[in-house]
Amino acid sequence: MFNEELKNKNLIVELESFEKILEREIIIRNWKEIELPSEKAKILAPIDVNVSLEKGDSQVLVNGKIETMVQLHCSRCLKPIEYWIDESFEAVYMSRSFEKYLSKTERLKTLDNLIYYDGQTIDLTNRVIETIILAVPEVPLCKEDCKGLCPICGIDLNENPEHSCETEDIDPRFVMLKKLLDNEKSN
Repeated sequence: MFNEELKNKNLIVELESFEKILEREIIIRNWKEIELPSEKAKILAPIDVNVSLEKGDSQVLVNGKIETMVQLHCSRCLKPIEYWIDESFEAVYMSRSFEKYLSKTERLKTLDNLIYYDGQTIDLTNRVIETIILAVPEVPLCKEDCKGLCPICGIDLNENPEHSCETEDIDPRFVMLKKLLDNEKSN
């Protein structure tokens, strides 16, 4: 998968590099695209990640904020649109060695926000990618009232609001039904 290739060494934090709290601003300039569920989006602005890590007894609490701009395509008319992302994220990182001490119920309760790590490093890459993906709307629109494309000829109905195709394609299975409806309208 494409997103697995996205890397940035500044998103890998050595836990031994700080005592209790670490605050860091990371600017990611080397990511050009990110794969979304519906398309590959171009990243138009450097990704600004502000992150705070706080060590606890057996876990590290991470709070962060991401700002960037991506290029999407309108779901109706397919024109490129710019979408500004300004989104927060949080996660709890716990050493995998503590996983065995949690009951099954505790593991299920914290499943959404608990990430296990091995060794003395935490990689924030997946949280950054996940935050960008979740910030993008499922159905991006250039404008709320976008009319889209004509289903017959593909012309942009925003630019040609008076457009109507000359041909009317009717499913052959409904030809008889159409004749009945036309007869009823004429009566």
